[in-house]
Amino acid sequence: MFVYHLNNPIDLEADDGDSFVPLTHWLTDNVRPEKAAWLLETTLALADAAPAVRWDGDMRHLPFVDAHGEDTTGEPALIVIQQEPVADSFVISRRPVSWAQRQSDRWHETRTRDIAPTVFTAQEPNPINPLTPTPF
Repeated sequence: MFVYHLNNPIDLEADDGDSFVPLTHWLTDNVRPEKAAWLLETTLALADAAPAVRWDGDMRHLPFVDAHGEDTTGEPALIVIQQEPVADSFVISRRPVSWAQRQSDRWHETRTRDIAPTVFTAQEPNPINPLTPTPF
């Protein structure tokens, strides 16, 4: 995973903010377990890279997803905007993000957590047979 600390905060009101989709909209549009697994992977990567990119763990609001990154590389990029006072911006992705690298003063490559997008479904409990020995 690639985690970038951007030199300048992202201005969501600017033209380049048009590709940023609120995380809640991205997750609920075409709901797939892979999206939840990706979100967990990126969040853990940001936590792993926190000392190197100087992330203190705060967020001003819920993250965004860079929709243009998904179109060009096949991979989305998570955009996190840090809590005040500076509104630092971070970009997290499985692949290098060229625009973020150009705008980054520090970045870190961390391992990707392999989170399987398998959905657990509860099954009916097996009836207990008192005649069957119980393993210890």
